[in-house]
Amino acid sequence: MKKLGILIFLILSSEFLYAQGMIDAMGALLRSDSTEKQIFLCFTGHDQDQGFGYVLDVLEKRKIHASFFLTGDFVRGHRELVVNMAKRGHYVGAHSDRHLLYCDWQERGKLLVKPDDIQNDIANNLAELQTLGIESHFFMPPYEWYNEKVVLLAQELGQITVNFTPGTGSNADYTTPEMPNYKSSDWIMTSILQREEKSGLAGYHILIHPGIDPRRTDKFYLRLDELIEELSRRGYGFKRF
Repeated sequence: MKKLGILIFLILSSEFLYAQGMIDAMGALLRSDSTEKQIFLCFTGHDQDQGFGYVLDVLEKRKIHASFFLTGDFVRGHRELVVNMAKRGHYVGAHSDRHLLYCDWQERGKLLVKPDDIQNDIANNLAELQTLGIESHFFMPPYEWYNEKVVLLAQELGQITVNFTPGTGSNADYTTPEMPNYKSSDWIMTSILQREEKSGLAGYHILIHPGIDPRRTDKFYLRLDELIEELSRRGYGFKRF
């Protein structure tokens, strides 16, 4: 009966969220309902935690519910913080247990981890959340990198795979100055707002990393309040999964 319930949930959730949304070639949800002027703010956490308190305070001030995708390692090290997220009404979901790189960067179809080990990694993350009374049905893969096999393995565990919507550049906030692909917070903010002006952000999943390598002193999460203020001014609301 439990498996049947999960299957029904997945079907109903898929029909609701995928309508007018965007699914990639691997089967992951990249964008939710584009007919609603709503944005999904998404945050991931693994081995860095500097910005989570600030982010939660901004969301509380703005009365916004967001979505946090956390690894098992993060949950084990921050149990009180994770419980607090859920109590505040935020969505808390899986991001893998150990933040393993499942797929090759160049050959995306090539798995670097055995299928059983991938599924165990996701299952262990879900089990860690369940110890806190948190049930997760949306999963953002580690490194936001996956293939069709990973999506299917997650689906077998009752998970809908989601990822950030391409085009805003917000996911580049992890980069550090010595990287060739480094993007400053000014560049990221401009990129988001230019994308909004060009095609709108309805249903977009905007990913921000509250835990950043200390070598990046220009933390984009510190611009969250400014971002919310401007997008609210442009008529957007905010939703969680």
